[in-house]
Amino acid sequence: MSTTARVFPENAPTRAETERARWPKYDAFAFISGGAAYLDDIEPASTLHMAVVRSPVAHGKLLGVDVGPALAMDGVVAAIDGREAARHLAPMPYLQNPEDIEARTFSVPALAVDELRWLGEPVAVIVAESAPLAQAAAAVVHVHYEELRPVLDPDGLTMDPSVAEQQFAGLVLAANDFTRGDTGDAFASAPHSLQSTMRIARSSTAPMEPRGYLASWDDDGRLTVHASHQQPFQLRWELATVLQIPEDTIRVVVPQVGGSFGLKMTGFGEEPLVCLLSRLTGRPVKFVESRAECFLGGGREQIHRAEVAFDDQGQLLALRDHITIPVGAASTSPGWRMAYVTAATFPSAYDIPAVEIRSRVLLTNRPPWHSCRGYGKDTAIVVIERLVDMVAAYLGLDPAEVRRRNLLPSDRLPHRLPSGYLIDSGDFGALLDRALALADYRPTKDCRVTAPEGDVVEGVGIAFEITPEGGGHPSGPLRTAARPTAPVPETATVSVTAEGRVEVRSSVTNPGGGNDTSLAQLAADELGTARAMVTVVQGDTDRVPPGTGHASSRATAVGGAAAVLAARDVASRLRMRAAERTGARPDEIVFVDGRVQVGRRPVMTLADLCSDLHSTSGAAALVATRSYVPQTQQGLNDSEEYRYTYPYVSSGVYVARVLVDLATGKTTITSLVAVHDCGRVINPTLVEGQMHGAMATGAGLALFEESLSDDDGSPLTSTFKHYLLPRANDLPSMVVEHIETPSPHTLLGAKGAGEAGVGGTMAAVLNAVTNALGPGCPSPTALPLTPPRVLDLLAHARGGIAP
Repeated sequence: MSTTARVFPENAPTRAETERARWPKYDAFAFISGGAAYLDDIEPASTLHMAVVRSPVAHGKLLGVDVGPALAMDGVVAAIDGREAARHLAPMPYLQNPEDIEARTFSVPALAVDELRWLGEPVAVIVAESAPLAQAAAAVVHVHYEELRPVLDPDGLTMDPSVAEQQFAGLVLAANDFTRGDTGDAFASAPHSLQSTMRIARSSTAPMEPRGYLASWDDDGRLTVHASHQQPFQLRWELATVLQIPEDTIRVVVPQVGGSFGLKMTGFGEEPLVCLLSRLTGRPVKFVESRAECFLGGGREQIHRAEVAFDDQGQLLALRDHITIPVGAASTSPGWRMAYVTAATFPSAYDIPAVEIRSRVLLTNRPPWHSCRGYGKDTAIVVIERLVDMVAAYLGLDPAEVRRRNLLPSDRLPHRLPSGYLIDSGDFGALLDRALALADYRPTKDCRVTAPEGDVVEGVGIAFEITPEGGGHPSGPLRTAARPTAPVPETATVSVTAEGRVEVRSSVTNPGGGNDTSLAQLAADELGTARAMVTVVQGDTDRVPPGTGHASSRATAVGGAAAVLAARDVASRLRMRAAERTGARPDEIVFVDGRVQVGRRPVMTLADLCSDLHSTSGAAALVATRSYVPQTQQGLNDSEEYRYTYPYVSSGVYVARVLVDLATGKTTITSLVAVHDCGRVINPTLVEGQMHGAMATGAGLALFEESLSDDDGSPLTSTFKHYLLPRANDLPSMVVEHIETPSPHTLLGAKGAGEAGVGGTMAAVLNAVTNALGPGCPSPTALPLTPPRVLDLLAHARGGIAP
C-alpha cells in the first residue's frame, strides 16, 4: 500500500502532469518477459572466458604462481600471473583522491605480485574456450606462498580510537574527527548519561546479477567494453590509466543491469584484466563472477562505543561516539569512504549542542569493502536511534515524545552538522506525526506494547532517518589539474526529429531502478508529447555526455534537471517559431499531448512545428545540451572542504511492529510504515519501489544478513543458502507515504530517493525487537538480531522474561 501527500513548490506541475506522474517503468515488459539483455546475454563469436585464481590465505608472502598445469589443458588459451600482468598494466588508480579526506594511499596491482593481502585476492587469470573449462583450469594452478599472521578479528580493534591509533598505527587508513561544543563539560554536568556498544556486521549488496565484463579490440586498436556497471566514464578512465592508452580509444557500453546497490563501481582488478587478456589473445574475453566471488566483498562492518547525556525531560545534551571501522584490505574502490560518511552523518536530525565523533578506519586482511546502498549513513542512524530509545526507556517516557522534543524544528533549517554536512530542508515534526498516525501508534511509557501471550511477545519501534545525498565529487575523468575538487555536473542532450520524436541522452545510468522512466517523463512534460515519442539513451560513452553515472541518489534530482533544461531550450526555440507562424507571443504558446496551442486553441501538431523548424533552421535547432549542478555546489571551489558537497538531505520516519518467539528467538515483522520526504516526487511509483527495496534491505540487515568468515579468513558465506536475504513471506505489506518539502537547492525541488530507508528500517526493527524483549533483557550490542543472538539476550536477562 502506498499513498502520497503532495505539497509542490511554486513551479508545481499541472493536475494533468500529476496524474501522468505514475508512468510505469520504461521498457517494463522486456524485463517481466525475460527479453531484457544483460551482460551475460552478449557473446560475440569466438568469445573466450576468463576465470580468476585467488589467494588461498588471508595474508602471506607470494613466492610464485605455477600456471603450467592450466596451460596444459585442452581448450585453455592463456594464463598470466601478477608479475606478467605488471609488465602490461599500471597499478589501479583511485577513483577519488584519498587525500580529500586525509586518508592514506596505497599501490594496488590488478593481480597480487609479492604480497597476499586477503583470502580470495586475485593472483592469476586463466582464459579458455568456455567458462566451466576456465574455472577447472584455475583450480589446478599452484600458488606458492609463505603464510604470515593476518589481522582478522575486529575484537582486537575495538578499543578506544586513540589506543588503536598507537597499537595499530600501521593499519590506520584514516582518522575522522568531528566535534561541536564541549562534551567533557556537558557530560560532567548532565543529570544522566547512558552508554551503548553496537557492532554492525559485515554484509553484502547481493544484487541479482553479479559483476561482469566483456572486452574486445577492433583492427584499429579501439577497445570496446560491455560492463554491468554504474559509472561508464569512470570505468573508461580507469581502463585508460591502467592499460596506458588514450581514453578516446575506449568505448564503454552498459547493457541492462540486474541491480547494483553500490557494488558495480570501479576498483576491481578484473576490469583491466579482461581487457588485457582480450588484447593478448586477439579475441573477445568475458568474465562473469560467480555468486561465491560476489560474496567475497562486503561493507558496513563497524564497532561503535557511544554515550549520550540528557536531562530529566529527555533533552539530549551531548553525544559521544568512538568508532572503529575495519574496512578490509587496501583498495581503490570507493567503498572504504563509507566510513567517513558514517562519522559525518552524526548527530542526524537531533538538536544536540555538544558532539564528539572520533572514527578510526583500519585495514585488515579481510576482503576490501565495496560500496553498499546507504553508504555509511545507515549505520549512523542505527546507533543514534538506539540511544534515543535507551533514553526514553531510562526515563519512562514515550520514545516518540523524546524524538519530538529533540528534532530540529523547521525554522532551524538549513542546519549544518559538525562535519559540515548541510540539512537543507524538511519538516521533521510533520513526518513523525504522520508516521505515528499511519502506524496507529499508541503513546506508551511501558517497555512493551503488550503483555506476553505464551511464548510470543510484540514490540514496536520508531526510527528517524536523514540521508545526505547528491554528492558530485570529482573523480577519474571528471577531475582536472585546474579543478581537482570542485563539484561536477550531470549533463543531458535532448534532440527532436522532424517528426517530433524525442531522444534524451543522459550522463546518468540506470542500474535497474527505472530513472530512465523519470528522464523520459520530464522531457515529455516540457515538450508536451507522449511517452511513446521519447527514447532514453544511457550508459554508452560514445553516445552520451560525461557525468558521474549512478551514485549518491542524484540521477533524477541532478540528471533530471539537466534533461529538463535541455528540453526547455528546444521548447523555447519551438515556441519562437510557432509565434512567428501564428502571430502570438512566445509565452502564449503551449504544448499539450502532441499539439501546439495558443492558450487553449490548437493551431498545429507538434510534429508539423518540428518539421517546419527543421526545414527552416536545420537539425541543430532541435538539439540542446545542458549541464546542471545543484545551487549549493555551484559556488564551491577548490578551497572548499570535501564535506560540503552533499546538496540535499532526504528524511523519513519508520515504524516497525514485530513478534518475537521467546522459545526460538525468531522475529517476525508484522508491520512496516514509512513516511518519507525526498522533496518533489517526480514519479511516485518509482520512488515507492525504491523505498520498498530499501526497507526490505534494512529488514534483512536487522535480522538476517551477515557475511561470515572462519578463523583463518575463509568465507563461510558463499551462497544464498548461507547469506539469508529476506523473502517475500518474511516481510509484511509495506505502507509508504510522502510529505514533500522541496529542496531549495535543486531545479526541480527534488532530493534523493535511492539510499533512504535502509538505516531507518534497520533501526526501527532493532528498537521493536528490544521493545518486545522488555526491560529484563540487556540492550542488543550486535546486528543482525539472529535467533541465536536473541536467545543469548534472553539468557542474560536479569529478572525479565525467560523462554
